[in-house]
Amino acid sequence: MMKRSFFRTHRGAAAAALLAAALVPPAHAQFGGMFQSLMQAPLQPAQQQAAAQAAAQGGAKPAKRWAPAAPVPPDTLAAASVFAEKMPSAELRPLFQRLYIEGERNATLNFQRIGMAALSLGDIELAEKAFDAAVTRIEMIYADNPEAQKAKSLWTAEKIKDYKGEPYERAMAHFYRGLVYAARGDFQNARALFKQADYQDTVAEAEQYAGDFGLMPFMAGWASYCDGNTGMAQDFLQQAIKGDSNYSTVRVDQPVLVLFESGRSPYKYGSGKSGEILKWQSHELPVQTAKNACTAAGGSDCAVGSFVMGADLGFQATTRGGRPIDGVLNGKASFKEGAQGVATVASAVGDIGLLAAASTGNRDAAGIGMIGLFAGLVAQGVANATQAQADIREWEQLPATVWLGTGAQKSTAGTLKVALDSGGSTTEGAATRLVNTPSCQLYWGRSLAPLSLLGEAGPMEPGAHPRDPVFRREVEAAFAG
Repeated sequence: MMKRSFFRTHRGAAAAALLAAALVPPAHAQFGGMFQSLMQAPLQPAQQQAAAQAAAQGGAKPAKRWAPAAPVPPDTLAAASVFAEKMPSAELRPLFQRLYIEGERNATLNFQRIGMAALSLGDIELAEKAFDAAVTRIEMIYADNPEAQKAKSLWTAEKIKDYKGEPYERAMAHFYRGLVYAARGDFQNARALFKQADYQDTVAEAEQYAGDFGLMPFMAGWASYCDGNTGMAQDFLQQAIKGDSNYSTVRVDQPVLVLFESGRSPYKYGSGKSGEILKWQSHELPVQTAKNACTAAGGSDCAVGSFVMGADLGFQATTRGGRPIDGVLNGKASFKEGAQGVATVASAVGDIGLLAAASTGNRDAAGIGMIGLFAGLVAQGVANATQAQADIREWEQLPATVWLGTGAQKSTAGTLKVALDSGGSTTEGAATRLVNTPSCQLYWGRSLAPLSLLGEAGPMEPGAHPRDPVFRREVEAAFAG
């Protein structure tokens, strides 16, 4: 319908362009160089336009603008409330209610949220169920096998996609599932999940990149050490160093590992004329640096004497294979940018051709001018028909930084006090023991409780997935049965 209306509207221009094309003799070659030079000139990308817009707004940080959400049907809301009330933890009920209402489209994201919150509350069984459900859905699309590749091609073609997350989000889902395996004392499966986390960092919707998420191979190495394989542990350490030089000062063959997460990963927003460019912006939070982890305040009896930055989630979000990116043009929006550039150049050629004809009486220039204008109209029409907003759904619980330290002596303490420096002032965080086996201990903590970020999850999106009825029966059986 769009094509018919477009060509009906511009029938006169089309006819004129065709007539001009028939009249233009070989002499039009004098304009070929001009057209080629214009086509080869650097086009101003939408990213630069967005930056100019931001500068015009006085440097204000971009806002995250959610699309309007449809109201939740009363019967769905009532059923979700009944389901959520069956959860033992009152703190987690809002997350389960959201899981039920949003259905399959946001299932991966909501399972990640539940898993993170459960892990922070020490509920290993629930964290295991939730992260299993999230990882299973991710690997249906993003796995290194032919079945997943086929499913990915079908999923990519869908206009409205189930959430799977950006590479760093998918990697972190596998990372936390690996932590849960380690908490069970299953270091072999933990290693497998950390390796899969490393793989997830390398695959995007349309491309594949070199891995640079040093945290993941290091964790695979530490799990190998805990499993008694020191040779494999050292191999993974070298992989970690290759991805992140911070790991050159860390020993992987030590029984105590402390992980402390600070801040929040940058938020997603849509930039460009149609909000089609996915970008990230850091949160305005105090920067914290982990110094040590001790059993007593004041830095005495320390299990870990120093930390390194084990992961920078902002870096992971805004790079691919270690190379900085300005934004992500996803699906049709990527094509729109190219078509917009052709429209700009073609219209410019048309304007120049007509101007030359007016000033010199050259019919060749007039013909080229009409062709250029028509090409510009066609490209502009295609561009306008292919605008798609960026998917700004995000795992808002993720940290900005993962601090990592190792120690040689196991501790009897269930909780360690983590000294945090922020602009010269020192505060204290807590890291709780998740792993306590004869070979290894792992402590994990966060500066922000996952449940404190419930209000950052965005508007509720009532599910409209054909699988939602089955999905809701499945979650009722799995979590409320």
